[in-house]
Amino acid sequence: MPTVKVVKRDLERLVNISLSDRTVEEKFPMMGVEVERIFEEVKDGRKEKVIQFSVNPNRPDYLSVEGLARGFRGFIGIEVGMPRYQIYPSDVEVFVERVSSRPYCAFAIVKNLNIDSYLLESLIDLQEKLHWTIGRDRRKVAIGIHDLDKITPPFYYKEVSGDELKFEPLGWDREMTPKEILEKHEKGIKYRHLVPEDRYPIILDRDGNVLSMPPIINGNLTKVTTETRNLLIDVTGTEIHSVESTLNIILCALADRGGNIHSVKLNIKKEGGEYYSKVYPDLTPQTYEVSVDLVNERLGLNLNPGEIINTLRKGRMEGEYNYNRNSITVQVPPYRVDILQEVDLIEEIAINYGYDRFTGTLPEVFTVGEKHPLEKKLEYVRSIMIGHGFYEVVNLTLSNEEVLFKRMDMEVDKKEYVEVLKPASIEHRVVRTWILPLLLETLYINKVNELPQKIFEVGDVVVVDEEGNCRNITKLAFVITHPSTNFNEVKSYGESVMRELNIEYKLENYNHPSFIPGRCVKIVDLGDNKIIGYFGEINPQVILNFQLEYPVVGFEMEIR
Repeated sequence: MPTVKVVKRDLERLVNISLSDRTVEEKFPMMGVEVERIFEEVKDGRKEKVIQFSVNPNRPDYLSVEGLARGFRGFIGIEVGMPRYQIYPSDVEVFVERVSSRPYCAFAIVKNLNIDSYLLESLIDLQEKLHWTIGRDRRKVAIGIHDLDKITPPFYYKEVSGDELKFEPLGWDREMTPKEILEKHEKGIKYRHLVPEDRYPIILDRDGNVLSMPPIINGNLTKVTTETRNLLIDVTGTEIHSVESTLNIILCALADRGGNIHSVKLNIKKEGGEYYSKVYPDLTPQTYEVSVDLVNERLGLNLNPGEIINTLRKGRMEGEYNYNRNSITVQVPPYRVDILQEVDLIEEIAINYGYDRFTGTLPEVFTVGEKHPLEKKLEYVRSIMIGHGFYEVVNLTLSNEEVLFKRMDMEVDKKEYVEVLKPASIEHRVVRTWILPLLLETLYINKVNELPQKIFEVGDVVVVDEEGNCRNITKLAFVITHPSTNFNEVKSYGESVMRELNIEYKLENYNHPSFIPGRCVKIVDLGDNKIIGYFGEINPQVILNFQLEYPVVGFEMEIR
């Protein structure tokens, strides 16, 4: 989960009360935010007490100290109900042309900010956290925050060629073309895969000054410092809801710091050349309805409508009772992008009612638990592998396309695997479909250790069948690496395991892109004539992709 470090002094200032360490450790977990540690850190030459929180990815509004303070004020009853944010008009306009790689954008202005070191650090951290979560490491959303007083409206969002203009990118002291930035700047090298090779998104002001080259880098000209008082915020991306949600989260955080939100008019160019207008931001609350009976049924409580509304107000929402339908109409603030349906509101009611107030009940029937037969079998498999001299490893079930497929020299359609909607990090966004890639990654991490290395893992993977349904499958996988390992070695261990498990099988030649042709076989279960696994010598290119130096053999089989 994403972690957020906040200075305790700053949190207390925003909450407007003094907080003991014990209060922090007891109260924040009750509102769904784990406290990982409280420690001292030197900031600006003085010691500060710092709190490190672990935030659920479904609460991006908690990725800043402002959001945490806002939620905490409601949770403990200091300030309940929905915050109201006023939007002041402005005459600032943005002319938006067609940008094929990032077609959606939203802009807003925040004025009269007192940007001290606390706010500056929080703003930069929030920007990066939103890039990782909602933005999918800038692939879906990219954010630009600029010193408004250094540029002149109107602004222009359009595409340019690689050598059409020059500007000074953030962190550099010389001008570069967009093409040079992708080739030489660290951010350009890291994110160049997000833009086309010939046309680059760019944001300019009236005088041709470059504000940003989304999603790569901002310009040095508009760098925000503690001297900045007025901000222009741009959010660009590939999905309009994510763009608008990201903008709203940032604006509400800055408004909580005393900033005044001002609107920006977008003049968006149609395909025919005409323009239509849209004004940002839109901070209109979302409206949902929740059934009183369903709330009590799901939570095992007997709350009346007034009590339910009070819990919603502690969650910084508003509720109105509908007598005829025995339901509550709920207004949700614009930064709560995690509320999607009725069950999300029920969870919010449970949190603000207080998990510590729920009481347990003993089951009516006395039962004695025992291990599932499959788990007993897996324990036996582990003992077999340990007896053969293997070390067990346990990897996460979440990984990414780079490790699972690209490094394994496999081309896989997106329909063949499950991708996490809101991943905690870009490295953990795909549910693994097989285990071998993660074992090779483990070998890479341990390549400094002596050889031979023999490791195995027993765990679940998720596959998508021909009908599009997802299924959990339990597998055994192992790898061996040393200078003389070969097919015979992996075959001897693999057949030993299958004999111990009383599996009747046959081996057939198998052409797998991750293995050397002619040195890989599939395992066919004679009971139902289905393929249950494969093993062989790993392809040298795959070995190089994982930066390994010696031959590797691998085995993977379904345990049923």
